[in-house]
Amino acid sequence: MTDWFLPAGGPGSPDEWCFQTVTTADIKIYADYQSYYDRLAGLMSQAKENCDVFLAGWAFTVHMVLTEKFGILGLVDCLQGALGRKARIRLMLTRSHSWSDNAKEVADAIKAKVSEAVIDDQLHPDTSFHQKAAFFKLDSSAHLFVGGMDVALGRRTDPGWFDVQAEIIGTGAHLGRKTLEERWESIKLPLGGLSSTQQSLPPGSGDAHRVQFVRTYPPFPTDTTNWKRTYAKNGEHTYYGLLSKAIGAATESIYIEEQFFQTMGAAPSRTNPTGGSSPRERSDLPDLPRSLDDLLQDAISRGVKLVVISNNRGGAANPPLRDTLVQTLKGGANPPVLLQVPSAKKFMHSKVWIFDDHTDDAFVVIGSANLWQPSLTSTGLFAEGEFGVGFTSKVDGTSLGFEKVSFARALRIKLWERLRQDQDPTYTWPRDKSATLDDEIKELRKPIGGADPFTVMA
Repeated sequence: MTDWFLPAGGPGSPDEWCFQTVTTADIKIYADYQSYYDRLAGLMSQAKENCDVFLAGWAFTVHMVLTEKFGILGLVDCLQGALGRKARIRLMLTRSHSWSDNAKEVADAIKAKVSEAVIDDQLHPDTSFHQKAAFFKLDSSAHLFVGGMDVALGRRTDPGWFDVQAEIIGTGAHLGRKTLEERWESIKLPLGGLSSTQQSLPPGSGDAHRVQFVRTYPPFPTDTTNWKRTYAKNGEHTYYGLLSKAIGAATESIYIEEQFFQTMGAAPSRTNPTGGSSPRERSDLPDLPRSLDDLLQDAISRGVKLVVISNNRGGAANPPLRDTLVQTLKGGANPPVLLQVPSAKKFMHSKVWIFDDHTDDAFVVIGSANLWQPSLTSTGLFAEGEFGVGFTSKVDGTSLGFEKVSFARALRIKLWERLRQDQDPTYTWPRDKSATLDDEIKELRKPIGGADPFTVMA
């Protein structure tokens, strides 16, 4: 079996938890905002005394309709209902930016009796915490959500966004929680002085999937709470490291569903290239860091089929850098399939990587990081704070609507089906386990109304 995950941290070191892998009971996938919001509302309705609800966002809207599945319920209704049942509610947002007045949202939350609502503004003013996550500890279960979905207006309609959020259920949720708790403790010191990152995980609760959580952080500034990060002080790049390792390990296919898809530029640099103490200052970087651009080119040259779906050129943060990446990857005997969704349709906001999904040894990464420099490295511009999860699966794709194929392949087909359904609502993907990847690419691009449903990156 392929070793997809980053190697374990040094036993007893402060960053050991950053590299931990655990088995977990279940993973659910949300490929549209409404199903995700319905799930959040349903879990909030179960939260009561001794339960925790912890929401972390880049954009947020306190006064929005969250769900109509249980009657018309606003987010504030759901939060106040849980508070009335004595659940603990926390809200942690990055500083205000052009897309979200988070200072106002925190003030609105406090007015709504969510007293534990804070702005995390510890990064450089030119960057932000881009993480979109939620954690629920209920009476008999734990749930951690991670991906590209913020709880905010403007995501569901007119025309809406393509996006993906993963729900990790079981022990993996408690591991993922540590990333959020570390940020919280940098603002409010932990009760009793023991960091949640150093607490033991509860006993196992199933082994359907194995997970590892990863992050991007720039160098941390001096904070005002006496909180000290004793590792990766020059920036954390576990997200980059995990993607680097997975691209290098892929043998058959890589699917990327991505908002920007542009060159990441230079790889991060090591401050102590020969290794040294444990934990190393950049213990999350490979010994010889390389750009993801180069690693993807290497994968193509060894026969790996690369398929990418992104926004059109104008949807990239820097269109000329999209051009650079496309020209780097094009050509040769194994040309990649580089597609763009129509500009008049939904906006592509996903951040998903799927590796070798036609095998029993597949790997998936879902999170908040885009394929561009600020999401992956603090070289040059300041990095954003990102959060993602990588996972392997023992179970098949039944829960995703495709039996007797890998969970990862069923996920890709679910995503491709919803892309076609955006242009043809009556469409259903033919679940044929004998189909090859080439067959599935042909199905993806089968004309709708006489035209290719995608354009090709030039």
